[in-house]
Amino acid sequence: GPIAVPPQQQIEIGADGTISIRSLGESPQVMAQVDRIKLVKPDLKTMEKGPDGLIHTKSGRPADADATVQVESGFLQASNVNAVEEMTSVLALSRQFELHVKMMKTAEEDDQSMARVLQLG
Repeated sequence: GPIAVPPQQQIEIGADGTISIRSLGESPQVMAQVDRIKLVKPDLKTMEKGPDGLIHTKSGRPADADATVQVESGFLQASNVNAVEEMTSVLALSRQFELHVKMMKTAEEDDQSMARVLQLG
């Protein structure tokens, strides 16, 4: 479940997932353990994307903890999305949409013009 971290001056996450904090006003030597992140290594075949957008086990049961998994503290995970490519794609789709709207408007105007010609004849 969710981990609540109280207000702190410093936070550290150990390789085993232990979350430690130095509370406001405490000396630098005093670190308190708040909780531990459950580290798992499930078989990818047992995993699926849920309707909430999160990854779950197909059985619905939580994955078992795995002591061989470690957290690499101090690193950031890179995104799997290239912002420049996605922005270019959005612009291209926007231009296509505008072109299609113009085509529909022109077709509607042509239809109205043809109806007027037929009414005159």
